[in-house]
Amino acid sequence: MLVKEFSKEDESTFLKLCRQFYSSNATVKGYHEETARKTFERVIDHHENLWGLFIIREETNTPIGYSLITSYWCNEEGGNVLVLDELYIDPDDRHQGYATKFMDWIQANFKKDAVAITLEVLTSNQNACSLYSKEGFNPDGFTTYSKNF
Repeated sequence: MLVKEFSKEDESTFLKLCRQFYSSNATVKGYHEETARKTFERVIDHHENLWGLFIIREETNTPIGYSLITSYWCNEEGGNVLVLDELYIDPDDRHQGYATKFMDWIQANFKKDAVAITLEVLTSNQNACSLYSKEGFNPDGFTTYSKNF
């Protein structure tokens, strides 16, 4: 597995994978191409706390998934906290260790810049819940409340 940052030429690949992610029942909200394009542009513009990464099948050098990672300062944790905002692996490439390898990659590559990593997962997404539990993530007792402006 390789990990590659998004580049300007990758917009159509990102949009395709993002559309698949939002069609996979991993989110409550649906896919909005305008929002996805805006996100891609922010990544390409090197927003200070937003990273877009492709997960690459090394044998074929093709993207099989992507991740969006952001961060914020947390007084409670005493440093920057990474947020695994989105992680998507194409269904044909699941159960081959890519997500686990990617999680290891995140820890190795961001450890000096952050004190913790957090994520949200729908409780109905049992495959994701199982994966994150195996990776050492535990429910923190918080419930997320959201309000759109």
